[in-house]
Amino acid sequence: MELFEFSRFIAAIYRQSKHDFKREIAELDVQATQSDLLMFIYDHPALTQQQIAQAMVVDPSLLARDLRVLVAKGWVQRAAHSQDRRAKVITLTTAGQQLARRLKEIMTKWWSELFVQHPEINSQVFGRQLELVRQALVVADHD
Repeated sequence: MELFEFSRFIAAIYRQSKHDFKREIAELDVQATQSDLLMFIYDHPALTQQQIAQAMVVDPSLLARDLRVLVAKGWVQRAAHSQDRRAKVITLTTAGQQLARRLKEIMTKWWSELFVQHPEINSQVFGRQLELVRQALVVADHD
């Protein structure tokens, strides 16, 4: 396999998962990118906006826009950081936590069904390889 094809495969997997995910979450009144953000905050509570942007590799201005929407919907709250009043700590409200749990269930179901339908794909190996690639990219980005 040609190495340049990796990007094409990764992009296709991402697009297909988002396409299917959007269909599943249509009734929840949340966009797919916002759902990614909600699930990330759920898994990483009390980070600052800057930390979230760095960890998710998201443009800070796009993150701020999505956060404004999520705050307006009552799913996210911002609070001044105890040591730096300019920084905002991001947390989920109770409603945001409930929604994030539901979103995680939907996404978990999608991946679980994929692996059941395709037992030739080892989820443990696949996940570990993706984790190693992500770690390598984080290290390379900090060099």
